[in-house]
Amino acid sequence: MTDPAQTIEVYHSLLAVARQLRKLAHQSAADLGLTVHQIGILNSLLKHPGQSQKEITERLVFAKSRVSLHIDALAEKELVTRTASEADRRETRLNLTPAGEALCRQYNEDAYSYQMLGAALDHFSGEEVQSLIQMHSQLLEQLTRNQDNLNTHKAGDE
Repeated sequence: MTDPAQTIEVYHSLLAVARQLRKLAHQSAADLGLTVHQIGILNSLLKHPGQSQKEITERLVFAKSRVSLHIDALAEKELVTRTASEADRRETRLNLTPAGEALCRQYNEDAYSYQMLGAALDHFSGEEVQSLIQMHSQLLEQLTRNQDNLNTHKAGDE
């Protein structure tokens, strides 16, 4: 069993790192005239073109009303297009415009947040970075599993 003091220390450490990365990400997005949520939508569409608003909402775990506002703003900036689904005309499919794709790629390549993280990671060996990635992946997997178990347990109590 892990020492409770170590658990608290790791918890606060991860929150501090996440907070700093979030600040850097907000600044990087603002430098391009966007929000981090809008960048998230662009990246999601880059990886999965033709998603519906519902799919983006589920994938990014954003509030439905906020996603709609962000998509409206991205469409106004001509970074995203909306087209009716061929399978269901009531459903709208979203795609990046060439300008949206270029801006998304620019963010991913030039973002200050990534540059700062890269500079910080340069102080570690390749093996240490790979170990960090693996540990974070395992930690996230275990946290997700624990949350799923907790939700299942709570549902059984009702």
